[in-house]
Amino acid sequence: MAHPISDRAERALRSLFAHAAARPDAPTWLVDQLVDAELHRRGSPDPSGAFHALALTQGSLLKEEYDLSTHGHADGWALDALLCDPRELMLYNQRHGFPAGDEAVRAIVHALRGLCPRAKVVRTHTDGFAALLGPTAEQRVDLALVERARQALPDALAALPAGGPRVDFTVGALRVSVVDPPTWQLLGPLVWAECERALVIARRAADAGIIERRFELHGRLPSFD
Repeated sequence: MAHPISDRAERALRSLFAHAAARPDAPTWLVDQLVDAELHRRGSPDPSGAFHALALTQGSLLKEEYDLSTHGHADGWALDALLCDPRELMLYNQRHGFPAGDEAVRAIVHALRGLCPRAKVVRTHTDGFAALLGPTAEQRVDLALVERARQALPDALAALPAGGPRVDFTVGALRVSVVDPPTWQLLGPLVWAECERALVIARRAADAGIIERRFELHGRLPSFD
């Protein structure tokens, strides 16, 4: 038996999400959207099989990585990332349909997992992905891995519908170190922003190499006797 939401909740939803007001099922549709967002924040994969960006920016995706590479390390908390962004995927969707585009995205995630078996693969934006290589991955990013990705990602789409624009890839590599992070909660937004920044750099210069970023946050306060 269906249970309608309260009048107060419906008014609030329509006020908060005016873009959905014209939908006849707006209140229940929006409740589903909010439930999905919370599941993604808690680490449920999205339809691509990757973690949603919310798991990184608002969830606890990096808590284990922080705990295993504690803020007491003199050289800082460290995380690498292999980045990819399929170009012209929108045109691919227009030619072959969104189900084929969804299959392409799942193939990309599968390829990243093949390259980085223990990485946390995150969908950083609609078509952008990052294989995060923290302490649990037991793998570092290097130029050889980047070259393998440049071969493997197009190969992953070879069995999908052909014709129309070729799906090319921007592939990037990132190393982030954070000295004395005071808490794991700030690492996710920082890593997400650096992944997006590194993709932009890689898009502009294919030979950008491994982009290295270091932050000193001084989270460990000295003891005063």
